[in-house]
Amino acid sequence: MFQQAVRGGIVYGLLACLTVFFRAQEPVYMGQSPWLWGSCAVAATPAPRLEAMQRELDGLEQEIASLRAGLDGTRLTQRRAEEVKALIHEVLADADTRASLLTEEFTCYYDNGFIFRDNDTFLLKICSYIQFRHIYNSAPEVADDEVGGFQSRRVALMFSGYIGSPRVSYMLMPTFSRSTGEARFEYAFVKYKLDEQWEAMAGQIKAPFDREWLTSSRYQPMIERSYVNSQFTSLYVQGVQMTRQDDGTRLRLSLHNGTWGWNTDFDADRTDFALGARGEWKVFGDWKQFNDILGWSGDDGLLLGAAVQYDHGETGGTATPDIFKYTADVSREGDGWNLFGAFTARHIESNDTPGILEADQWGALIQGGVFVVPDKLDLYARYEWIDTDGVAFKSSTGVTTATENDAAQLITLGTNWFIRGHKTKLSLDVVHAFNGLPRTDTGSGLRASDGRSTTVRSQVMVSF
Repeated sequence: MFQQAVRGGIVYGLLACLTVFFRAQEPVYMGQSPWLWGSCAVAATPAPRLEAMQRELDGLEQEIASLRAGLDGTRLTQRRAEEVKALIHEVLADADTRASLLTEEFTCYYDNGFIFRDNDTFLLKICSYIQFRHIYNSAPEVADDEVGGFQSRRVALMFSGYIGSPRVSYMLMPTFSRSTGEARFEYAFVKYKLDEQWEAMAGQIKAPFDREWLTSSRYQPMIERSYVNSQFTSLYVQGVQMTRQDDGTRLRLSLHNGTWGWNTDFDADRTDFALGARGEWKVFGDWKQFNDILGWSGDDGLLLGAAVQYDHGETGGTATPDIFKYTADVSREGDGWNLFGAFTARHIESNDTPGILEADQWGALIQGGVFVVPDKLDLYARYEWIDTDGVAFKSSTGVTTATENDAAQLITLGTNWFIRGHKTKLSLDVVHAFNGLPRTDTGSGLRASDGRSTTVRSQVMVSF
């Protein structure tokens, strides 16, 4: 650019010199001067010479104009480059501001759920699962003897992780009612790990009673838990729990608000208090394999469990009986096969509540399964027996009613196709009740009846 500028200056200088030179060579007429006040005389220069000079001047002017255009373009390009640089600096500054919201240790990834983690000070895991079914039920002794349709059995979101330290963890699990679609909490608790063996929990949790209920619905070997479980389980409760676990044993101790005490206010439950305890002995195997009740390839474990629970009914309440119940179970998980058995009993006392029928009830079940295609396709069967002592007890309300079904027997046959383990699977089964059922369990697709009934269920489950 500097050379072009110099070249332009030289051209200007030459033009000036040539002008002076040619004017100096022009003849001056007597009494006249080429420079006059207020005007300029025209030199009497021969026409051919003037034309040559004009052409040379025109060429010089064109070259000067070209040099000026080059200089102006260069200045424009430089100005645009400066503007682009300024814009880049602004974008980088904005990116730095946004990046400052994250720490160097913050990571996001997927591992059986969407995980947001900030080193060892914060973790949030979000996952979900859906169980969608078609149910057909035939009960000849019921007025509407055949019913069938679709059911969104379970739609759940799960938020879990820790805050401040991995020792302080939490879990929130809202689900959506299959009948109304309304959201409600199942799990809502915080947990503190005291040391390598002890931990404390507070909030809404599963009552530490039967193994079937403590095993997630995602990891069940069949489409639904047993009918025995639906009649004797404590479901979710609100309270506190201490847990001790070592390599071979696990003990849970709980103080809570009693059977079916979830999502209730402090003055709306049905107990003065409730106590629960469950102990487990892992004879051999790994604790992790007992998260479900299946025998995958390579599994080899045996787990024994027992539990008790006492509900002291609300003094002066209605439909608030005293309940004492206990259970024992055994889980055997082998290489591609499994066996599970459980026995549960319950004693119901009136607690001076009018209309409460006292009863001693018990139920038992045995079930098993085997993979016919390793870790992909299995077949399963279950047999159940319930003795109601002539009383049907509705856990959700505490109401007791008389029933002629002193005993109920059920058999279930089915199969699972595991597309991606427990994450994605298709299931089909048939449940037959031989001599009627004392209570309806819509979650299982079973209806109360004084005679035999048959239920056919199919389900798709997706967990992510």
